[in-house]
Amino acid sequence: MNGDHRTATGRSGRIRTIAVREFKQTVLTKSFILGALVLPVVMIGIGTLIPMLIGGSTPPVVGTLVVADRDGSVAEQMRLTFDAMRAGGAAAGAPAAAAATPMPNGSFGGMPMADDPPVDITVVRVAMDSDLPREQARVQSGEILGLVEVPPALLQAAPPAGVDISVLVPTASPAKTTAMIGRVAREATVTARVAAAGGDLAAVRALLSQPSAATARVSNEGQRSTERLEVRMILPGAFMFLMWIASFTSANQLLTSTIEEKSSKVIEVLLSATSPLELLAGKILGQSLVSLVMLGMYGIAGLVGLTMLAVTDLVDVPTILLFIIWFLLGYFMCAAMMAAVGSAVSDLREAQTLVSPVMLLMMMPMMLWLPISENPTGILATVTSFVPPIGPFVMVLRTTGAVEGIPGWQIGAALLVNALGAVGLVWLGARIFRIGILMQGKPPTPIELLRWARAR
Repeated sequence: MNGDHRTATGRSGRIRTIAVREFKQTVLTKSFILGALVLPVVMIGIGTLIPMLIGGSTPPVVGTLVVADRDGSVAEQMRLTFDAMRAGGAAAGAPAAAAATPMPNGSFGGMPMADDPPVDITVVRVAMDSDLPREQARVQSGEILGLVEVPPALLQAAPPAGVDISVLVPTASPAKTTAMIGRVAREATVTARVAAAGGDLAAVRALLSQPSAATARVSNEGQRSTERLEVRMILPGAFMFLMWIASFTSANQLLTSTIEEKSSKVIEVLLSATSPLELLAGKILGQSLVSLVMLGMYGIAGLVGLTMLAVTDLVDVPTILLFIIWFLLGYFMCAAMMAAVGSAVSDLREAQTLVSPVMLLMMMPMMLWLPISENPTGILATVTSFVPPIGPFVMVLRTTGAVEGIPGWQIGAALLVNALGAVGLVWLGARIFRIGILMQGKPPTPIELLRWARAR
């Protein structure tokens, strides 16, 4: 008994030593520090600073805007709009065009948009036959904010195609200011045109306004749940891509390190102090720690993004805990396959033939992302949940995207099936690893790898 205990203790110690070595060799590299540590920190910093920069005080746009139109109607509408914006929006006394009624294209007539800077603009109207070159020279010198020319044809009841409003601004004019002037000029032209035809623009816009549709799903038990597009499509994909990148990157590192150690004969030195199975276990565990570091860093960056968007309610603690379990199952399957391939070849070029089927298999969740996210409880999603090694990735899509939730028995059964699949793939990978790690010469075919797995 004491001998068995000492043997088990020595085995676990060797596995732990190999795991720490594998972890340090991967983490303490410039590429990993830059990609897995520095990049997420930069993303978090940018995500934190952008709202502060956007929310900071914006200097007001102050100056004179010259408007050349047929009868002064466009200039008057623009003046009323800027006056309302100066007062803080659609104040009392603002024209009917300033009513907060959406246009068909989604803009709001006369209303300040969310990204509009504060304004203190004076509108000066000039006739179309006035000295416009002189006004253009004033724009060029920066004396005025800009020159807006509205062709008379645009004020007709049926304006011809191909006729545009001309907005001339200085070179240094900010993009927000230019966009705001153009938008106000377009909407003022529409207002003047409708008024000239004797119509009521506010009434027309009210007729054209589209109500929002609040979609809800009704379960078989009669429970109603709100339909949220970001939950059903975007969020599941983000979770799945995060899981895929973290697991596949570490598994690929395992493939590369195994090939390098085998080609440089370092693997023979390691095998003089440990067994092939202990070496494989240590390498897989070491890379699992690497993948958890990557997962944590990018996960924190993602949570910061959700916080900035004020949608943290989309992710709860049970979902995160399940995600970690699915990730570990997916990683061990992928790592076992990559380690088996790495042990069978001596060069990265030789590995391409054997890695291609693994890559094709691991790409399946991405190909199935949209159909599974569209129907997380459908037949395709349910069946593929029980197919290792893609099952964990599919379950991440389902558990983060299903509106009414996945039945508990399916989650439990998928955990059991994929856990057995992970054990089976690690066992097969270990059998291939113990033979391939000492093999030299011509790389094996996939059929030969299966023969190695059956060898005793």
